[in-house]
Amino acid sequence: HGAKQAVVSTQSTGNILPWEIFNKEQLTELLSCTPTEMLPKLCKLLPSPNTHVNLKNSIKADLYLLLLHFSQQQQFSEEQTGALVTLYQHILNMVLGGKELMDLVLETSLLLTGKKELKPGMKLDFYTPDQVSTISEYFSKGVFQHFKLYRFSMLQEQEQTIISLEKIVNTCPPQGSFDPPPLAEAISDHDIETYLNAPPPESPRSEEEIEGEEGEQGTVDLVEEPNPLISMANVQTVLDTVGNDIMDKFTKDMKNKCTEKENQYMNRLSKVKKALD
Repeated sequence: HGAKQAVVSTQSTGNILPWEIFNKEQLTELLSCTPTEMLPKLCKLLPSPNTHVNLKNSIKADLYLLLLHFSQQQQFSEEQTGALVTLYQHILNMVLGGKELMDLVLETSLLLTGKKELKPGMKLDFYTPDQVSTISEYFSKGVFQHFKLYRFSMLQEQEQTIISLEKIVNTCPPQGSFDPPPLAEAISDHDIETYLNAPPPESPRSEEEIEGEEGEQGTVDLVEEPNPLISMANVQTVLDTVGNDIMDKFTKDMKNKCTEKENQYMNRLSKVKKALD
C-alpha cells in the first residue's frame, strides 16, 4: 500500500488540482477539526454566508462538510482531500449547469480512472484503485442516488419574505424656509369666492307657507302673554297632597292583607284545636 501511495504522489508532481478550492494550510486545519468545529470555518472559506436563512448556502456548506468528514474517515492526505473537493465542485457545477445523471456518472468515472483530464495536463491521479472504488461508492450513495433532490434543491429559487423596517417620519419645514405646497393642488380664488364663500341657496316656498306667514304677522299683537310659572309653594302643596293619598292607599291595602292573613291563621288554629279535642 505504501509503494502504491509513493507512485501516486510521484505521478501527481506539479498538479495544482488539489489546491483549487482550499490551500494546504486550510485543508490541514479543516481535517483536524470535528464536524461541529469545521462547519463555521467552511462557511467562511467557501464562502457560504447566512446559512440560517439562505437555504442554498446551507445545503452547500452541509455537502462540503460531509465530504470532508468522509475524507477524515478514509484518512486521506491534504492533497487527496483537496483533489476530492475539486472533483466534487466540478460535479455540483454540472448539476447547476443542467446536466443529466448519466453525464455525471460518465464524467466522474473517466476522471477518477485517469482516462480524462480535468484541466489540460492535469489528471486526478492521486488515489489507489481501492480508494477510487470507495469514492465511487460515496458518490453513488449521495449525489447519484439522490440526483433529482440535489438538482431541485440547488436550482429551485427560495421564496423570500421581505420585512421592511423602514420608518417614515414627516417633519415640518424649519421656520423661515421657503417650502410652498404644490400649485397643482391649490384652489383658485375664483373657486373659493364662487363655491366656498357663496351663501347657501334658498329653497322655494309654496303659496300656502307665504300666506301662513302673513297671517301670523297679523295676529301677533292679539296673542296674550303666557301665564307666569307656578310658584314653588304650589308645587310643594301638590306633592304633599299626592304623597298623602298614595300613603293612605298603601296603608289601607297593607291593613286589609294583614287582617285577611290573620283570619286564615285563626281558622286553621280552631280546626287544629277541634281535632285535638
